[in-house]
Amino acid sequence: MRFAGLVFAQLLAFGAPHVARPPRATLSAALAMRLDAMPKPQSVDTALKLALDATAAQLHFGLQHRTSTTFDVTEREGNCVEYAELFATIFNREKGSLDARAYAVHSAEARVLGQRLADPAYRDHDWALVVAGDRRLFVDPTLYDEGFGWDISRAVVGPVTVP
Repeated sequence: MRFAGLVFAQLLAFGAPHVARPPRATLSAALAMRLDAMPKPQSVDTALKLALDATAAQLHFGLQHRTSTTFDVTEREGNCVEYAELFATIFNREKGSLDARAYAVHSAEARVLGQRLADPAYRDHDWALVVAGDRRLFVDPTLYDEGFGWDISRAVVGPVTVP
């Protein structure tokens, strides 16, 4: 799967400007209780995996709905905005005492094999940035859920500034 993620990321380019901000997702009390029952991670890598898996359990990719950043225990359709918001919210909530923070990032331009797609739904893209000390992880929870891996560091073009 790691190889597939590397190959896929080389086909994609997410261009600046990139706007990073704290996530704005709202979790239902039931979903918050479900997350609270999980063991607290002891490393950034464990927190990353927990947040990716929890996000994938809540969403499946689709564009046939109105975007909402309110999440409940019921699994539902989500687009890249919803995946980024939910992932960053779960990561920030579940990281425990780790010195790390996740941000939702909007990239103004998305390209596949160097070309912008005609469909407006695919002209930009949202993903997440995890900052842990000097370490920056460029995380795409949507691609992860689709089986392409999460690391898009090779696909992000231009600087990403955190608030």
